[in-house]
Amino acid sequence: MRFQFAHKLVAYLFAGLGLIALMLGSTFTPVDSIIVMIAFVASWFAEPPLIERPGYSRAWNIAAVVLLFVQIARAIGGEATLTVGVQYAAFLQISRLSHRKSAADYQQIAILAFLHLISGTVLSSGLDYGVVFFGFVIVMPWMLTLTHLRKELEAEHGEGGPMLRAELDSEELATGSFFGGTTLLAVPLFVLTAAMFFAFPRVGFGFLSSFGQRTTAVAGFGDDVELGGFGTIRDDPTVVMRVKPRVRTQPTPPSLPVRLRGTSFDRYVDGRWSRTALAGEDVRRLQDLYMLSRPPEEGDLEYEIILDPMDEAVVFIPAGAVALQVPPTVRAGRNRYRKLSMAPGYDLRYSGRVEGALTYKAWVSRKQRGLPEEISETLQAQYLEVPDDYARVEALAQRIAGGEMDARVRAQRIERFLRGGGEYRYTLEQPDTEGQDPLHVFLFDAKAGHCEYFSTAMAIMLRSLGVPARNVTGFLGADYNPYGDYYAVRNGNAHSWVEVFADGRWWTFDPTPASGQVFASPSGFAVKMRQMLDAMRVRWAEYVVEFNIRDQAKALRGLATWYRTLRGNRDGSTAKADAEGEEGTLGAIPFRPDWRWFVATMALFAVGVLFARWRRKRLRQSRAGRRLDPDRDRAVRLYLSLEGSLRRAGRARPADVTPFEHAEQLSRNGFPAATEVHEVTEAYLATRFGGRPLSPADFHRLRQMTRQVRSRESRRPTA
Repeated sequence: MRFQFAHKLVAYLFAGLGLIALMLGSTFTPVDSIIVMIAFVASWFAEPPLIERPGYSRAWNIAAVVLLFVQIARAIGGEATLTVGVQYAAFLQISRLSHRKSAADYQQIAILAFLHLISGTVLSSGLDYGVVFFGFVIVMPWMLTLTHLRKELEAEHGEGGPMLRAELDSEELATGSFFGGTTLLAVPLFVLTAAMFFAFPRVGFGFLSSFGQRTTAVAGFGDDVELGGFGTIRDDPTVVMRVKPRVRTQPTPPSLPVRLRGTSFDRYVDGRWSRTALAGEDVRRLQDLYMLSRPPEEGDLEYEIILDPMDEAVVFIPAGAVALQVPPTVRAGRNRYRKLSMAPGYDLRYSGRVEGALTYKAWVSRKQRGLPEEISETLQAQYLEVPDDYARVEALAQRIAGGEMDARVRAQRIERFLRGGGEYRYTLEQPDTEGQDPLHVFLFDAKAGHCEYFSTAMAIMLRSLGVPARNVTGFLGADYNPYGDYYAVRNGNAHSWVEVFADGRWWTFDPTPASGQVFASPSGFAVKMRQMLDAMRVRWAEYVVEFNIRDQAKALRGLATWYRTLRGNRDGSTAKADAEGEEGTLGAIPFRPDWRWFVATMALFAVGVLFARWRRKRLRQSRAGRRLDPDRDRAVRLYLSLEGSLRRAGRARPADVTPFEHAEQLSRNGFPAATEVHEVTEAYLATRFGGRPLSPADFHRLRQMTRQVRSRESRRPTA
C-alpha cells in the first residue's frame, strides 16, 4: 500500500471514529448526522490541484467564520450551547479533512479527533462508545506514527519536491507487518489507560454526568394512557430492566413470572386513563435503605433490579415489596442519596436528573396479602367515578355479580368472566372505535382487545357496582439471559391489570386471558446476539460508567484478599479472616516479593527494551522510505550523503528539480565536482529505481566521492 494512501486512509479512520463519538451523544439530530456523513465522504475526493488553489482555502475560511457567527447567534437565541459547539467541532474536522496537504494538516486532524473522543466521554456512556474507544486506541498508533514519519520526510526533502513525492508513493513502508507491529503499541496504551481509569479517584463529575444520557420512552407510565397504547409495543424487544433474584431454582427457568408495579390511574374519560396530580410524601430512609412498610426480614424474597433511564422517573417494585435499597451516587467525592417519594396510588418516583441506570434491591414479603394503603374519602370517591351513559356496562356487571355483595367475590366473578369465559379473546389488533365509545365496542361488539381493554372493562364494571378500583400499569414476566445471568424485562412485557380496594387493602386482579399474560421466551440466533450485546452493556455500565470510589475500594480489598490467598499468611491465619477483620477499610497490603516476581518483572522489562530498540531501528529506516533491501538502502544513504555535501557547499538541490536535472545544471555551471556528482547520481537512480546491484565496494568508493565534493568546491580559485 502506498504511504500516502495509507496515511489518508488511517486519518479518515481516526477522524471518523472521533465524529462517531460526537454523534453518539444526544446533540446530533438524524439530519445533522446525515449531513456530517455526506460531507465526510465528500472530503475524501478533495485532492490536488483543487486543495492547492488559494480561492479554495479562502472559501473554506470564509465559511468557517460565517458558521461561527451563525452558531453564536443560535446559542444566544436559546439553542443549547453544547449542541451548537459540537456541531461546529464537526465542521472544523470536515474542513481539515478537505485541506490535508502536509503533515501539519494531519496533526490538526489527529488533535481534533482526540478532542472529539474526549467530548464523547461526556456526551455518551453506552457500550457503543466503548467500541469506538477501543477502535480509537488501535488506530491511534498508526496515525501518530505515519504523521511523524511524514513530518520527517518533509523535513528531509521539503514540501512538494520530487523526492518527497517519490517517498509518498513508495509501497515499502505501509505494509502489513508495519501495521501489525505498530498495533502492538496499542497493547501497553490500552493497559495504561485501563490502569489510570481504575486508579484515578472516581469522585464524580457533577452536572457533566447528565449530558448525553438517553432515556427510553415506554407507553403507559406518564400522567395518562390511552386504550390500545400497549398493543403497539408488544413485539418491541428493547430491554428496559434487568432482574436478579437472590435465590435461584435449579435448573434455571427460562422465564420469571414477576409482576413489577409502575403507575396507577384513577380517572377514566373517553377511552383514556389519567392520574390525579397529588404531591407525594418522602419515603422514610435510613442511609440507603428505604422503608415502604417495614425493614427487611429473614425469609423475604430479594431482587436486584437494574432499571434503564426512562422518560418518567418511575421506580418499578415487585408485588408485596416492603423495602428498597438504593445505593447513593458519588458527586465530588461525597455520597448523594436519592429522594424517593410515594404519591397516592402507591406510585413510587425518584427525584434528580437521569444519571445512568437506577440499580436497587427490593425485598418482598412472602406473607403479605394485599397492598395496605390509607385513602381519603375524596380519593375513594374518585375510584368510584363512572362515565355517563354507562348503564349498559352496569347492567352487564350486575348480571355477572349475581347479587353478591362482597367486593372481592364480585371482583373474582368479573375477572373469571373476562378471563376464562371463552367469550372474550386477547388480540394485538385494535378494534375499530371511530366515533364510538371504545369500551362499549370492546364489551359488546368486538369482544377482543389488548390487556388495557380487559383491565379497563373490569375496573369500570366494579366501579358501577360501588367497588373502588383503579387501573395499574407495569411489567409482567422476564426472560432469562444466560450470558448476563439475569432476567431481562422488555418493552413487550408492558402490561395492565386492576387493583380492587376491599378490607382496607388493595388486591390485584388480572382479567386478561392467559394468552395475553404468557410472554413467549424469544429464541433464535438474532435473539442470542441481542442477549450477548445486552449482557455486554450491563457489564460496561457496571464496571465503567457507574464505577466509583466505593467500587475502587472494593476492588482493592478484593486484590488484597487474592494476594493473601495466593501467598498465605505466615501466622497461619486465613485471608478470609483478614478480610473480615478489615471490612470497610483498605487495610495494609503486605508486599513480599520473591524471585518469581523479580524474574517476571525483569522479563517484562527486557521485552519492552527489545521492542523499543526494534521499533527505533524500523523508524530510522522508514525515515527515508525504505525497507531492508541492502542495495536500495545503500543507494538512498549514498544520495542523502551527496545532498548533504552539496548543501554544505552552497549548491543544494531545489525542491522542484530532479536529482538528474540538478547534476546537469551543476555541469553547465562549471561546478568542479560535477563529474563526481554525475556518477553518484546515476548510481543512485540505477539502484534505487532500476534495481541495479550496488556492491559494498562501489558504495564506499562513491561515498568517498561525495566527501570530495565540498573540498573541491572550497579549493576553487576565486576571481
